[in-house]
Amino acid sequence: MTELTPAQRRAKLRDNQDYFSSKISELARYIGFGLVAVSFGLLSSDSIFAKTLVAESTNPLIWAGLLGAVTVLADYVHLLLGWLSNSQAANNKSGDFKLAGIGKLFRFLQDRIFFYLKQLAPLGGAILLVIAITKVVSGGHV
Repeated sequence: MTELTPAQRRAKLRDNQDYFSSKISELARYIGFGLVAVSFGLLSSDSIFAKTLVAESTNPLIWAGLLGAVTVLADYVHLLLGWLSNSQAANNKSGDFKLAGIGKLFRFLQDRIFFYLKQLAPLGGAILLVIAITKVVSGGHV
């Protein structure tokens, strides 16, 4: 087996990074939608478990749902900013099609704010949902 050159190794690592980035985004989106659905379902359900859960943990349930909605919104804005920054660069004929001006701001927001926000929001929402359910289950209310 031949040894990879540093450039080939870097290209392979970037391919892996792109693969994991897309999977992270996809999973975060699913978790976000799930948090919204579960929170709304529990808050609006007439089942004994849901009523007990809402009585014991209304705030964590609401925050879990809100963080789910933030996740979906952050995912959308992340994609939108990517489109906007790439569009700016693609239209920058005089600048050799490089990012410039507002495109750099869009890319910064995309990479440094919204990518991480869409990771942290579902994590926080899932933790809150687990805390809410654990509180009711461990309290012997179910």
